Amino acid sequence: METKKPDPNNHFIPARPSDFVIKAAQAVIRAQLAMTNKVIIDEEDLNRLRALPKDAGLVLVSNHADEMDPRVCLDLARRCGKRFMIMCNREAFNENFGLAGKALQSLGYFSVNRGAHDITAKDYAVDLVKAGKDVLVMFPEGEIFYLNEVIQRFHAGAISIAMDAVVAQRKANPNWSAYLIPMAIKYHYPESIEDILSRRMTRMETRLSLPKMDGTLIERLHRIQQTLLHREQKTYGINLDLTTESDLGQEITQTQEALLQMIEEKHQKKLLSQKNLIDQSWQLGAELREMNFPQKMKELDDLKLIEHMVSWRPGYYGTGNSQDRIAEALLKQERDLYKIKRPQQLANRNVYVKIAEPTNLGTFADQYQTDAHGLLSNVTSTLHDQIQSMIDELVRVISK
Repeated sequence: METKKPDPNNHFIPARPSDFVIKAAQAVIRAQLAMTNKVIIDEEDLNRLRALPKDAGLVLVSNHADEMDPRVCLDLARRCGKRFMIMCNREAFNENFGLAGKALQSLGYFSVNRGAHDITAKDYAVDLVKAGKDVLVMFPEGEIFYLNEVIQRFHAGAISIAMDAVVAQRKANPNWSAYLIPMAIKYHYPESIEDILSRRMTRMETRLSLPKMDGTLIERLHRIQQTLLHREQKTYGINLDLTTESDLGQEITQTQEALLQMIEEKHQKKLLSQKNLIDQSWQLGAELREMNFPQKMKELDDLKLIEHMVSWRPGYYGTGNSQDRIAEALLKQERDLYKIKRPQQLANRNVYVKIAEPTNLGTFADQYQTDAHGLLSNVTSTLHDQIQSMIDELVRVISK
C-alpha cells in the first residue's frame, strides 16, 4: 500500500558552514587540483569576484560540467576571499549513512529536492541572498550531464531567488540590489588520451561480449552505446515500434519515454505540468521519495537511468574528433555498465574558468513585479546563451 507519510530521509537540510572545515578542505582541494585538474583563470576574472559589492546579494551561476565543479568553486572562494554557499540535490546528503550530509553542511551546502517545488529550500536561498554576506552558488542545469561543450536548458530558480531577494529588501532599502555572476567551466585533456580511450573501450567490449572491431573510437563507442540501450530495453521489456527508420538518438528518447510511462502508469500519475523528460523524471522521483512502499528504491534507480539517458547523445561525440567529448561519452557508458556512481576522469586535465561581468538585477525590479514569468524566462535564456558563448570561446582558444 502506497502512503503519503513523509520520508524522514527527505527533509530539508540547511548549511552549517564551519570556517575551520572550509579552510582545511580548501587546502586539500588546492593540492588535489594542482596535481590532477589545473585551474586556469585570468586575474581579471578573479578580480570580478573580489570586487563584488559588500552587503549586496550575490548569486554565482555556472554550467555543471563535472563532479569536480564544487571543488573548483571552493578553490575560487579561497582565491577571491569569499564564502560560497552551494545548493545541492537532497540525495547527496544521505550518502554514507548521512555522514556525507554532515560534511556537506560544514562546507556550506544546503539541500534541495529537485522536481518537488521545494519552497523551504527556495526561502532559505532567498534569505542567504538577502543577508548579503555570502555568495550563493547554483547550477541551473540541475544535473551533471557530461556534455561540457553543449549546455543544457537552464531552470529559472537562480533568477527567481535573486529577484525575490531584491523585491523583499527594497521595501526597506530602495537602493539595495543583487548581482548575478555568470561563470563557465571547461575541462580539457591537454595530452592525447587515445590509448586510454581504446583500452577502456576494449574492456567494455569484452564485458558486453562484443566481437573485436577495427573501427574508429567513435564507431566503437556508438556500438557500445547501442548494445547498452538494447540491454536496458530487454531488462524492462520495452519493445519499440521501429518499423520506420530511426537513428540511435531517437531510439534512446523512445526508450526513456516508454520507461517513464511504465512508472507513471504503475502509480497512476500523469506529469502534465512538465514538458521535458528530465523534469518529468525529477518530479516523479520527488513524489516517490515522499511515499513508503517496498519497491521505492528500485523505482528511483529506474528514474535515475532515465536521467542518465538524457545525456546519452550520440550526436555530441559523433561530430568532429574531440577527445574531450569522446571521453565524456565513454565515462557515461562506464557509469551505466559498471554501475559507478561518480565516474572518474581518464587523465590529468586543465580546467578553464571564465567569469563575466556581474549583472545588476535591481534594474529588473519593476519589470519583475509586473511580469515575473516573462522576466524570468528572458533573463534565464540570456544567461544560458551567455555562458554557452563563453564555453564556445574557451573551446576555440583551446583548439588553437
